[in-house]
This record gives sequence, C-alpha cells and structure tokens, in this order.
Amino acid sequence: MGTVIGLVGSGTGGTQSGLATIDVPRDGKLQGVAWFVNGDIDADAETMDCQVSFSSTYSNTNDSRSVISAVTLGTATVLTAVAIATAKVNFYDPLPDIPVAGGERLYLHAFATAGVTTSIRASLHFSFDLDQAQVRRR
Repeated sequence: MGTVIGLVGSGTGGTQSGLATIDVPRDGKLQGVAWFVNGDIDADAETMDCQVSFSSTYSNTNDSRSVISAVTLGTATVLTAVAIATAKVNFYDPLPDIPVAGGERLYLHAFATAGVTTSIRASLHFSFDLDQAQVRRR
C-alpha cells in the first residue's frame, strides 16, 4: 500500500542542513519524491539546490551516496537591483524502489546563494506491506 509523507522547509541563503526530518515508520520501499519548490531570485546568477538525503548534512561532492533526490533552480537572467524573479519547480522524481528500514531517518537540505528566500515541500512516496503490522500515525 502506498503512503505519502511530507518534508517541508523554508529559509534564506547559505547551507541549511536538516531543514526537516522524518523517521521512516516501517520497513518498505521509497518509490518517488514529488518536489514543490519556490525561490525568490533577486540578483543575477542566483541558485538554489534542494535534496532529500540519508545523511544529516548537505552534500555537493562527487560520489555522494547518501543523496536520494535533488532539484536545482536558478536564473541566468541579469536582473536589476530591485527586480525579483520567482523561480518555481514542480517535479516528480520516480525512484528505483529504494529499500528503507523502519526508524531510518531521512533529511531535507537546501543550499542557496545569499538573498534567495526559499519555500520547499518534498512529498515522499513509500510502499509498505501494511498487512504485516499496524503503523502508528502521528
């Protein structure tokens, strides 16, 4: 049976590790992430990167095996000092049925250049065998 659990966060500029966390309620598979991201871009070449991860800290290194899904938004448009462009991403990232264990913690992270105000929602789509045991809903 499918279950959706949301991670929600917001912030401004810099590295923001652990904006939101969840504990996986039981053993199962993570099947996808639906991203809904808004960012107010107020200068040229500003960007924002969001990720769902097994790691408690944001990662932008090669061969990072903890990142599950990530999205990036930004603009290369040259804006005036007073102009603000709202960048948005609505994206579903289908995953190859990543096994997860009950109690395992998943994290939402963001990195943005200075001045970027962000609003992030990542809806995690799980498949659990609910015939085996009861799931506690908080």
